Amino acid sequence: MKKNIIRTLFLLMIMVSVTIFTVSAEEVAATVELTRKESVSVSELEQRYQQYVKEAAAAGSNITIKPIDVLNVMINDLLVIQGAQRDGYAVTDAQADTLVAQQKAYLEQQAGQSITDQQFELAVKQSYGLTLDEFKKTLQDSSSVDRYVRGTQNAVIESYREPTEEEISAFYRANRAQFMNPELVRISHIFMPFENEDKADVKKQMDQLARYLKYNTYTFEELVPKYSKDADSALKGGDIGWLSYDDADLRKVLGDQFFEEVFSLQLGKPSGVIESPSGYHIVKVTTHTEPKLLSIDDRINPESTTTVKQYIAQTLSARYKQSAYLKAIDTLVETLRSQAEIKIEYTGDDNS
Repeated sequence: MKKNIIRTLFLLMIMVSVTIFTVSAEEVAATVELTRKESVSVSELEQRYQQYVKEAAAAGSNITIKPIDVLNVMINDLLVIQGAQRDGYAVTDAQADTLVAQQKAYLEQQAGQSITDQQFELAVKQSYGLTLDEFKKTLQDSSSVDRYVRGTQNAVIESYREPTEEEISAFYRANRAQFMNPELVRISHIFMPFENEDKADVKKQMDQLARYLKYNTYTFEELVPKYSKDADSALKGGDIGWLSYDDADLRKVLGDQFFEEVFSLQLGKPSGVIESPSGYHIVKVTTHTEPKLLSIDDRINPESTTTVKQYIAQTLSARYKQSAYLKAIDTLVETLRSQAEIKIEYTGDDNS
């Protein structure tokens, strides 16, 4: 059986196609004993299998894997957790509580505000489909497995090698078309929101500012700190960074019309009043770059100090490290399976 089938579930992404279970859900699919005897029921197997079916369908995968392969993954899960507990690598309940608290703190950081326990529990349910107790158990088990693998297989993990110059060059040649910078503009703006304000009054104020600029009554730089309601950019002369023409996420926020008007602006000349879903803008384009196929020594984008070559080296290095980590998991699982008593009762498909 392919080694990737027997890896622990926290790393495994299994792509499957629908197969019909023909055995009774009351039956035991397998029993496992390393330090204690545990079993996997057919109903548990079917539930896990259907979960993979759903995930595979959502991912558009056509790779087929049999329920027996899923069963072996479940067996390995039990073995690794038993082994971690036996060998002193299991994460305690108190440590798991700390992991949950860290996840809540991270979510608060992303949200920019404190959240209640109820709000956190709802976010967990929406993101993972798990209760808070199930989420804690998932963190506890996955962290136990990681500690166990790193604690016992460090030599395997550290056996990875860095990519060679030849590999980096070959990767660039094979993927050259992907290293393309889209059309970009760097923009500054004067911004007034119309949320909780009379939209007509806000437009009137912005039209006045646009006239000041048109007739050179004031400069753009003079108006930004006095009138822009975007506090962060106002401290930087209105600069809000780079805008990519193909940025679908920002298009949803700012609107297609905003993009089309901004990318049509003359370099260095302030626009008239431009509307977005959140307010009115007067925009000045400070830099405009055309689409460019990047060479291996170019920076990956105007704001980055990382070159294409460095990016490829980092990407390949990460792949090699991941490969070594997966090999470490395989090694650990093979050792545990040789030490355990495993009895597979499941006969729902070809077990070969």
